[in-house]
Amino acid sequence: MPVRTHRNRRAFTGTLLAAALSSMLTIGAAPSFAAASEAQEAQAENAGIFTAQVPMAGSDIATGRAVIVVDKPIEEVLPVVLDYANYVKFMPNFTKSRVLAQRGSRAMVYMEVSVAKGMYTLYGQLNLAEQPQDGGSRVVKGKLMDGNINDFDASFTLTPVDGGARTEIDFKIYVDPDIPLPSSVFSRENERAAGRTVRALRARIDGAA
Repeated sequence: MPVRTHRNRRAFTGTLLAAALSSMLTIGAAPSFAAASEAQEAQAENAGIFTAQVPMAGSDIATGRAVIVVDKPIEEVLPVVLDYANYVKFMPNFTKSRVLAQRGSRAMVYMEVSVAKGMYTLYGQLNLAEQPQDGGSRVVKGKLMDGNINDFDASFTLTPVDGGARTEIDFKIYVDPDIPLPSSVFSRENERAAGRTVRALRARIDGAA
């Protein structure tokens, strides 16, 4: 895994901040119809998906949440969620997902995700595992162990609905990338990432079937 020095980190963060501010200025100067078009596109992408920002205790950055119901039983959904090595094949912006060690559903996984249109790569070792639950729901959680970001936390909650014929997927993701931009920017990105993830998961489940 690559290691950054403090000097390189400061230089990289400064470059990223300058690029982000430049991008913001460009967006601000764009015609208003561009913003309207982006809103319409986001609405179309999230059809059938509930998304929200959930306050995170001790942080100004909110957790992103997305809920969707897929027309498959939980027995067909859970194996896709537990297929950590193949996240790179369908998860938005994933460039690497490599299982370093695994025993049952518990695994140490190295992942890289490209953000800000390729300007920055988040990487880390995640501890992923299914958590014991009462009732019919199944929960798979991921927690950052090491990487180049402040914090990462994600969870899939799968619940049978309609007599088990369908499955509700409730996904939450919290990412604090340690970049000097307003927390509202990352809260919005966490919400968008949640929506894109459940949409990609639905497509993967349909493809697997």
